Amino acid sequence: MPGEGEWFRPPPFLVEPAASQNGLMMMTHGQSVAADLKRLIAGGRISESALHAVTGIEFGKLAALLADDSSASTGVTVHGAVLSPEESARVSTLVAQLTYGLDIDDDERLQGILESLTSVVGLTLENISRLTQLDLGDLKKALSDPADLPSEAKYMLAIRGSYLVNAANLARAR
Repeated sequence: MPGEGEWFRPPPFLVEPAASQNGLMMMTHGQSVAADLKRLIAGGRISESALHAVTGIEFGKLAALLADDSSASTGVTVHGAVLSPEESARVSTLVAQLTYGLDIDDDERLQGILESLTSVVGLTLENISRLTQLDLGDLKKALSDPADLPSEAKYMLAIRGSYLVNAANLARAR
């Protein structure tokens, strides 16, 4: 079994839903996923409507998860699992990304976009250059040391690379 928080390490893009153990929600960085989710909602970082829209999980199940204090550390209630193992994995992944994933340095995130497109999606830098109409040299520099890239190049690479990541995610089998 991976160590604490290990299931939620980068790459921050194109990650498969995190595994769950018998429908139990995983702990992230020693925190409860349900407790982190409650803090995200209370802090106005995500709404229950947005959570439903992103995960596709029924409002009733989400409300039960958020209302039941016995689920605060495990994702289950005294009456049994609130979420299926697959739903629990989706919520765990989203909460970890919203809670801890945004702490990733922007240059590292830019590298992660390119690394995901090359290693997970299988595109070459040449493919990415042609699809995005970005300079191949800039793509190579972004992989090795994005700090050397001008802000305009980073911006175009981030926007266009994110578009390709989204396109790949939409095309994946569900």
